[in-house]
Amino acid sequence: MEHIYRPNMDVVINSTEGIPSTDLHTAIPIPLATMETFRCRNCSRINQSVEGILEVSKTGIVIDVYPEFIGYAYTIQSVFIGIILFSLITLTVAGNVVVLLAVFSNRKLRTVSNMFIVSLSLTDLFVGTIVMIPAALNEIFGEWLLARAFCSIWVSFDVMLTSASILNVCLISIDRYIAIMTPLRYRTLMTNRRAICMLSIVWGIAVLSSFVPVENGLHSPDLPTLENLTIFSEQPQCIFIVSFTYAVIAGSVTILLPIIVALTLYWRVSKEAKRQAFLVGSLIAAGNVLLGQHVASKHIREPFTRKATVTLGIIVGAFVVTWTPFLIANSVDAYFQVIPPKVFTAFVWLGYCNSLINPIIYPLFMRDFRKVYKSMFSRCCPYVKKIKSLRKDKVYRCIPSPKNQQSKAVL
Repeated sequence: MEHIYRPNMDVVINSTEGIPSTDLHTAIPIPLATMETFRCRNCSRINQSVEGILEVSKTGIVIDVYPEFIGYAYTIQSVFIGIILFSLITLTVAGNVVVLLAVFSNRKLRTVSNMFIVSLSLTDLFVGTIVMIPAALNEIFGEWLLARAFCSIWVSFDVMLTSASILNVCLISIDRYIAIMTPLRYRTLMTNRRAICMLSIVWGIAVLSSFVPVENGLHSPDLPTLENLTIFSEQPQCIFIVSFTYAVIAGSVTILLPIIVALTLYWRVSKEAKRQAFLVGSLIAAGNVLLGQHVASKHIREPFTRKATVTLGIIVGAFVVTWTPFLIANSVDAYFQVIPPKVFTAFVWLGYCNSLINPIIYPLFMRDFRKVYKSMFSRCCPYVKKIKSLRKDKVYRCIPSPKNQQSKAVL
């Protein structure tokens, strides 16, 4: 290298003078806060003795690294990201494990309807372990740390499990739709065989959209990034780049179509809920006229409206909010390549968060699950039982006994 000069300084360093690498910091004092840059005329000739202090980018900019300072800042950022991501992973795994324990520990919850919830919880549990943990390690360390052969397998599991999770949400919406619209025919329409058949179709679609195209290289024939992990950098990177055709087909089948189905079912259920509420209200009004008594209608309307609109609305809303940004970004980036990597990663993790939200939405809005949760929580925490017993004692003490009431009447 002929010369290295700093734009804001008149100091010129000639690399032929043999300045040792240990004296470079003393030759050019640079504030740690500014982290200013150097430029070189021919960066390919940089002496190896300076590599420990200078980092050369592809644009010809030599950046003063200061290993102790950069390492410290990089560690803080990595720790912060790691705490957030592994907190999401822990909550995802714990929530889905609690759902599975509640179903398998109580016979009342082993119904046809809850088969879809069990399938969803198993899928989200695998998303939290098989998919999210390697993705978190990628974000923390900035490179693929696992075996290189596992990269394509991990990507296949990522596509398969997230697709199965979305399709299971769609099945739950269909099941709730049948239960609300035709409650008397629900048991005849939704049998064990039909539920197993529907789940088999969902998992078949998930496998066909993941392992088959990914392992055969059909997702992106021109860029074998899952085979050559150092195609873009010296450090191994497991980068899943898809073609526009694959992005449109897979996104339409596994995300767009379930969103359309869920929104359509929600619109039908809300419309039916309004009709039932109007019908119940008219019957109550007629009964008030005939009996001459006023009966409050809010307690009768509430079961229809809450089950139909609130529960299914939260299901559809969480589903749409978490996966629609990824669907749009994946299609746009596959064609135009304009989405920044950090923004795209944020959309991916937003979709992962749907696996965290699912065990909160479905069980907590069902009475049977709430009862089982309370019993499980009271068993695990005996302190809760003491609080309940103290509350009961206070309530019973406040209620006067029959003897006291008789004595007061005599007086």
